[in-house]
Amino acid sequence: MIHASSLPMMEASPPTSRPEPLIASWQRSREHGLRPDEPLNDTALAPGELTDRIAANNRLLAFSRPMIEGLYRQIGSPSSTVLLADRKGMILSALGHTDFLDRASRVALRPGVDWSEATMGTNAIGTALHSGTVVTVQGDEHYLARNRILTCVATPILAPTGGMLGILDVSSDARENLTHAEALLRTTAELIEHRLLETLDDGFLTLHFHTRRDALADPLHALVVFDEGGRLVASNRKARGMLGLDAAHPATIYEACFTTPWNRLVGWAAQAPDAPFPLYDLKGRTLIARANLRSRRHADTAPRAATARYDDSRLGAIGRGDGRIARIVDTLRNCAAENTPLLIEGEMGTGKAHLVRAFHEDHKATADAPLIGIDCTALPAGEAAEAELDRAWVQAANGILFLVEIDALPTTLQARLFDAHDGSRARVIGAARRPLAELRREGRLDLRNFDAAGGRIISLPPLRERDDFDELVRHVVREVAGGRPVYVCPEALALLHRHRWPGNLRELRNQLRLMLALMGDEASQLCPEDIPPELFENAA
Repeated sequence: MIHASSLPMMEASPPTSRPEPLIASWQRSREHGLRPDEPLNDTALAPGELTDRIAANNRLLAFSRPMIEGLYRQIGSPSSTVLLADRKGMILSALGHTDFLDRASRVALRPGVDWSEATMGTNAIGTALHSGTVVTVQGDEHYLARNRILTCVATPILAPTGGMLGILDVSSDARENLTHAEALLRTTAELIEHRLLETLDDGFLTLHFHTRRDALADPLHALVVFDEGGRLVASNRKARGMLGLDAAHPATIYEACFTTPWNRLVGWAAQAPDAPFPLYDLKGRTLIARANLRSRRHADTAPRAATARYDDSRLGAIGRGDGRIARIVDTLRNCAAENTPLLIEGEMGTGKAHLVRAFHEDHKATADAPLIGIDCTALPAGEAAEAELDRAWVQAANGILFLVEIDALPTTLQARLFDAHDGSRARVIGAARRPLAELRREGRLDLRNFDAAGGRIISLPPLRERDDFDELVRHVVREVAGGRPVYVCPEALALLHRHRWPGNLRELRNQLRLMLALMGDEASQLCPEDIPPELFENAA
């Protein structure tokens, strides 16, 4: 039992012999308005909120569980618990002996409770969260008097893409000796990071490396993942240390790390996956490495978080590095809440219909909100066209009425559509291949009511003007290959750039589908010789 009389005497500040990080933490605790004799505020998240927080960290919890169980066995003390907190200091899970878990809960050391410094003052979880380093807080080093019954050690768990993913903590009775816990804790955190990186769904090539051959069998060797263009997608802390990368923002490119040519590395990964080979870095070191091309994973091969990232939306997937497309996506998101009409201009095959479908999927008011498409060039003449348009408009209520080649409609019908537009009707989205300004000058578009309704115009760039051409090619190749890793050689990308692509994205997808079909299922690289010469007969 923990009795109030067993609590240590309160101190206004930690002894000056304490480490500087803890003295600074006590100062922050005072600045947060906390007092050492702060009464226990046993406020935890409501069960539903905790469930949501756990779901948001599902992948971290699932992959860390075996390592946490191993750590608890190694600690070997019935008066200890192993805790996992999220990146905000909220405890997600606790593993320990029932008796100690019950005692710990009396100082709110349990799932659903916030242990950031702002709430709990100096403590291992909150202080490690602030410092980004391993922290030990023993007994009376805790800021709040009630927590001085504990000795705690905590370390950050780093995200594969940079920054902090969570906190791993071992807490015990203050009389326990945890001198061996720090090394165990750090190793466990690195094992969790390694596992999270290995099972990452993104990336094209995985590279393992170390200064010693035998160390490649050690799970704590350096590990990085690159995309098809040689950009770093993910890395573990060993790799960041060896390559001198920033822990919070480790973004870099392959050529900034190694002198071995990227094409040679890809060749090794494709032809002899996981076979050791020499790798040369920019510091002049000869490393021993293994590499393999990554297959696209499916949802049943690894636990996935229940909540998606912002750019996991349909619209977010459209933007692959082109600034104009990113601005278009932002425009659509900004006007999603308002039922204003939209007009999209762009050459054939630039993705107008795809953009509308993505917008509809991301922002439809209800699951069954309709998207009704009408090809205006196929409408009958006269009153029959007006009747068919009226029927479509009724069907699209509370959804979207998408008018392809809207300039083929009589201007009187255009004006009526936009004039009748209001919140109780369908959102009208029109599309045209030719520039809207030209059509307006020619009298083929009447946009007076469109302008009055606050309509927005979106201009989709042709493929030849997009900055993300290389990434689009790689994306389509991944899509067509069905998860099979296929490397697009830089020489092939340079050759594809020479074509004008009059059919834009539609033509690109059709041509790449044909190329991969001719290459066969065993091919692992798309090279210049795989591109049919006739594609460039009309190239500039």
